[in-house]
Amino acid sequence: MEKEVGQKEEEMRYKFKVTEDGKEGIEKEAMSFKKVLKSLVTPNPKWTGFMSYENKKGRYVVHSILNGKRI
Repeated sequence: MEKEVGQKEEEMRYKFKVTEDGKEGIEKEAMSFKKVLKSLVTPNPKWTGFMSYENKKGRYVVHSILNGKRI
């Protein structure tokens, strides 16, 4: 498929490693932390687990999520 003039190829900015409590970890790609969190909490509002990624400054970041909220 050829790109038309002025169109960019969408590439996800970050790769998140998402681990739900009691389950195997998976990798998700997204443009931001908020979008990954929303994709997890929308189908299951009480989602609990943690996610990790490397931020734009190259630092490794881990967020814990309890019942759909970051703690």
